[in-house]
Amino acid sequence: MPAILKNMSASTPEAASRGRATADAFLAENYDGLQVAWDNRTTRSERVAFGQIIYRPGGYCGPRTQREYELVVLHSGEASVIVDGERRVLDIGTVALLLPGHREQFRFSEKRETHHSWCSVSRSLMPRPLSRALLHAPDSLRCSEFFNRLLSSAFVLGCPWNADSDPVIDRLGILLFTEYLHLTRASRNRNRRTEPVNKALSYIEVHYSEDSCLSGASHAAGISRNALTHHFTQELSTTPGRYIWKLRTEKGILMLAETGLTVAEIAYQCGFKTPFHFSRMVKQHQGVSPCEIRKRAWAIDEKMSVSSSVCAP
Repeated sequence: MPAILKNMSASTPEAASRGRATADAFLAENYDGLQVAWDNRTTRSERVAFGQIIYRPGGYCGPRTQREYELVVLHSGEASVIVDGERRVLDIGTVALLLPGHREQFRFSEKRETHHSWCSVSRSLMPRPLSRALLHAPDSLRCSEFFNRLLSSAFVLGCPWNADSDPVIDRLGILLFTEYLHLTRASRNRNRRTEPVNKALSYIEVHYSEDSCLSGASHAAGISRNALTHHFTQELSTTPGRYIWKLRTEKGILMLAETGLTVAEIAYQCGFKTPFHFSRMVKQHQGVSPCEIRKRAWAIDEKMSVSSSVCAP
């Protein structure tokens, strides 16, 4: 502990008071805290900043008054933040939401280095509907794979501020907060569902393309297929089988837009037995053929022909 902070333990009330005042002034001047081992703040625009930092043991940040909307992700070590006098513990792999106008102070592990990342967006940039929704969002959530990829992509940019990069960085910051709200809704939905259904859904998300997906889901849920069907019907208004086919179709539609794989290749990768079954399901859900979805996604002019290799079954 810095010597100046040790004055807080002075033997007389007057000395302790002077020590606390001095310590507060000292901390206020050290907005970014002490014991910083490494940091990277190169991805920023005029109104959005992405950063990552490693604190040595005993590091801290603040106290400070939060001026912006901020998301903080803990990668390793230990961290807690006191917000308006209330202590919150951050878990590794979670993202914490910090709102403007609140008093904050971060404390990091006393025994090991702590690595975390953050994204801050100014109040002037944050859309009003999004800012209102964030007021009712939870303090922290488990990061999704998509959230982690968005955050990582910001550091891949790795460019200092310049006018040309502003729009990209601004949109990326807003998108990260939008994903936080998506995680909020997903978390609330999980809380409303029973444990067997949540376990089955988690299994299906990973194994949807496998022939044994349905039996594997019931095994993961720890209940019979008939019982799982009952739970799905009650909670999701569909059967496990219909849910799996719908998910396979949705995954295939994304691949039509994002890859150059043929319709047949996509069909087989998503668990369909034939390309014709996949095409029929796509048209049933979207009202158009897979080839038409690809044309629209790739913005191909109607006068231009699409290669038969990517549209043919």
